[in-house]
Amino acid sequence: MKILWISPWFGNYRIPVYDQLNKLCKGNFYLICSQENTSDLVRKKLKDTLGTNAIIMNGEKRMTMGNEVSDFANSALVIKKQPGLYKAIKNVNADIIITEGFGGWAPAGIRYAVTHRKKLCMFYERTAYVERNSPKWRSLYRRIVGIPVNHFLINGTLTEEYLNNGLGFKHTPKIKGCMSADSFGLAQAVSSFSKEQKENLQRELKLNSGLTFLFVGQMVARKGISELLAVWNQHIQKHPQDNLIVIGKGVLEEKLRQQYASESSIHILGAINYDLLYQYYAICDVFIMPTLEDNWCLVIPEAMACGKPVACSIYNGGHYELVQDNINGFKFDPLNPDSILQTLDKFHHADLSKMGVASKEIESNFTPDKAAQRIYEACLKVYKK
Repeated sequence: MKILWISPWFGNYRIPVYDQLNKLCKGNFYLICSQENTSDLVRKKLKDTLGTNAIIMNGEKRMTMGNEVSDFANSALVIKKQPGLYKAIKNVNADIIITEGFGGWAPAGIRYAVTHRKKLCMFYERTAYVERNSPKWRSLYRRIVGIPVNHFLINGTLTEEYLNNGLGFKHTPKIKGCMSADSFGLAQAVSSFSKEQKENLQRELKLNSGLTFLFVGQMVARKGISELLAVWNQHIQKHPQDNLIVIGKGVLEEKLRQQYASESSIHILGAINYDLLYQYYAICDVFIMPTLEDNWCLVIPEAMACGKPVACSIYNGGHYELVQDNINGFKFDPLNPDSILQTLDKFHHADLSKMGVASKEIESNFTPDKAAQRIYEACLKVYKK
């Protein structure tokens, strides 16, 4: 069985999944991606992993209509065309085609699968909430384009509900658990960070003696960091020794630095070298993600793999699978200030050590190897039909 995955963009976290798929396929896993949409580091790792099975294309043309500055879903329509893509797909002559969603480069893969009677799987992550502003024409387009799909490869329950109820694909088979974070190395580094090293970093940051909450993500409106910071002063009136560490860059960084410069309990560190990120996971007590819109939010399973309790927004598409209230953390509504404050307070009355153990156990179901195995089994089932 030869599999071709058409994925113009992806991050480092996907490489272990592709590596395992290639092993399961006995060297018959191929991937087509875009040079413009992937970093030099990602492309190097991909070539090191797949060799000539990695097909990197350049010269993508795109046309954008709408607000491309906003990072909320459906703010803009981006039409992409990759010269030579159809020919590249045809040259691989795969038994199974996997596309990323319905748009982008997916139509070329779908067209090839239909024309040459190949099996078609679709990797899909969106939820009904993320697609709440999707225009009717886009939903209709997806219903039509998705008709030939033999199997959906999805992240979780909320995506399944959207495909079933929002787009009408109730009868198309789906397999959940196809998303994963590459968190093994991060978790190992955290476990090797000594008590003395932790204390040194805590002194360097001048942290107070209370709980330390950690946010890692883009400093943009979609991530809800403004909503979290807006209520922090109320929180420390009740818990004056608590700390909030904010790591990430984005258009809001400078504005928020200036706005909260006088708050000694808030530490806005900006971008941190990924190789040093584990140190901040190591010293935090709770990881918090107040996102206003996300499909899965990979930093949450990263934090869980490091043994951290999590405070997770209900607008993160992965909350259903990843976070169990009072087991490994708490869910909250970042658009409701009282919900944020109540959740921050709950961790002062919880067994954080026990929650951290539960986080590790839950995250262990979403490793790259397990995601690859699920994807492979779905493809094999489709191939044998």
